[in-house]
Amino acid sequence: MTFLNSAQLLTGPANSLADGVFIPGSNPNERYGPCYRGPAEAADPQRWLGNTLLLLHDHPKIRLLALRLTQLEGGAMRKALACYRFVRDLPFGWAAEPGATPSIKVLATGMGDGATKTTLLISLLRSLGIPARAHVVNLSSSFLRGLLRLECEEVPHVFCEIQIEGQWLGVDTYVMDVQLYLKARTRLICEKRSCGYGVHLRGQVAWTGTSSSFCAFSSDDLVSLPTKDLGVFGDLSEFTTTTDARSPSGWARKQHWAIATSWANRRVRRLREGCA
Repeated sequence: MTFLNSAQLLTGPANSLADGVFIPGSNPNERYGPCYRGPAEAADPQRWLGNTLLLLHDHPKIRLLALRLTQLEGGAMRKALACYRFVRDLPFGWAAEPGATPSIKVLATGMGDGATKTTLLISLLRSLGIPARAHVVNLSSSFLRGLLRLECEEVPHVFCEIQIEGQWLGVDTYVMDVQLYLKARTRLICEKRSCGYGVHLRGQVAWTGTSSSFCAFSSDDLVSLPTKDLGVFGDLSEFTTTTDARSPSGWARKQHWAIATSWANRRVRRLREGCA
């Protein structure tokens, strides 16, 4: 599922903000597959553990939830998996302000989209001392066909990178809850399409903590892979601040996004009910 900056619904994809990711191997089919590893940053590692007004990972509710989820788990991987499963199981639903919704509000709402679930997951992980960050790429907007009416050919999509044993693993399979993923997959099979409704037919639905895992695209389908790497960010407010500075803003843009998400959430409900 994508992170949509509302300005980019009107203006199209953003410019590149960072160099490409490190991808082992030379086979194009390995790109963004299980072997994907995020870029190794030379900057202070505390950058990926710091707190922000969006993450609020020192909030008592976040800290207590993270401790409750991981109290019987040992090691960073098992703790990360426990947080991942909690976020994945939250029902999917588009947020009114995806790039500006703090983790506490996501928790209180009890649902989220690609951006808000990413915020909550990063917050939980950092509260446990596990480095995590947001990685934003561009995808063809066709993977959202059936959920959103888009005027642009590409849209930003965010996935979480989690540092496990010194390597950055990418994962976005927490965005779509399992029930909705299965409904979306069924619709794609019926429509004889490989992608749409926020998922790829050959995408993953789970994460093992030992390799990367993606739901929105598949390394077996080159057309579905990210078309541009927009970079890694401490949180999504860092991304939106940078891109919004180059994009038109104001009441009209917010109204456009409000209408789009209202329609999209109706589509999500219908898909969940099996009548999309």
